[in-house]
Amino acid sequence: MAQQISLNAPPADQGWLNPYGQGLASLATQQLGKPIDIGAITPGVAGPGAFTQAQQQLTSDMGGLGAIQRDATGQISGFTGGTGVASFQPYLQDIKDKSLLDPSGYSAYMSPYQTEVINKTMAEFDKQAQIGKLGLGKQASDAGAFGGARHGVAQAEYQSGSDINRALLNAKMLQQGFGQGLAGQQQALQNISGMASMVPTLQGGLSQQFGAMGGQESTYAQALLNSQAVAGQQALNLPMARIGQAANIYGTIAGKVPGAPKAPFATDPTMRGIGAFAMGQQNLGQLMGAQLQK
Repeated sequence: MAQQISLNAPPADQGWLNPYGQGLASLATQQLGKPIDIGAITPGVAGPGAFTQAQQQLTSDMGGLGAIQRDATGQISGFTGGTGVASFQPYLQDIKDKSLLDPSGYSAYMSPYQTEVINKTMAEFDKQAQIGKLGLGKQASDAGAFGGARHGVAQAEYQSGSDINRALLNAKMLQQGFGQGLAGQQQALQNISGMASMVPTLQGGLSQQFGAMGGQESTYAQALLNSQAVAGQQALNLPMARIGQAANIYGTIAGKVPGAPKAPFATDPTMRGIGAFAMGQQNLGQLMGAQLQK
């Protein structure tokens, strides 16, 4: 049968409270003697997530630094395999392979039919020149001057003019071919340069997207670490908080039982210290939790 406790019990019965007070003091002493796991209540720092690492590697590639090396914490410790030209390397190699900076590289962009066209054009010129020369002889023959001095002078003048015109025509066609080849070489260089100039813009936009995703990723990871630290602090505070609550209840009961000391139990130095420490731990936990949630 359970013992009935009366608040009107005589002072002699006051001793039944002592074991409870001693038990609380013992529990508090044991709790205070336990080592504190600082790591469990200290928030960790979120390392770079997958998107942040991708952004960092992309930036490294753009700068030609090579593959990023990381330490155990995920922080950058160095680079390997850097080229110094990074994402522009394919375009630089293309410019070299196509001789776009070589003064003689224009020939690759000249028409493959130029020689054939020039040869046929010059053959037609020679044909027409011969026809003209024959016509000049006929005129001299008709005038009865064929083979004469005037005929010879006329032939020489005609041949000289024909040779000059032939050379000018040949030079003009060669110049046209050179111009076309040079224009083709310059256009190819401009095309490659244009594509190369787009690389930083495209990679920069991609880097910004990675950065935005990495920021969200980091915020979430840090929130998890903070919540773990808050949970650790709460687990540390809970036993002392319960002991403090029990001490307050004990002091209240002790103060109301007839025959108890006029000063309530809460004024006892030991129990008052337990209650104050418990309250301090609880306040510290609340403050820490508020800071981590900011």
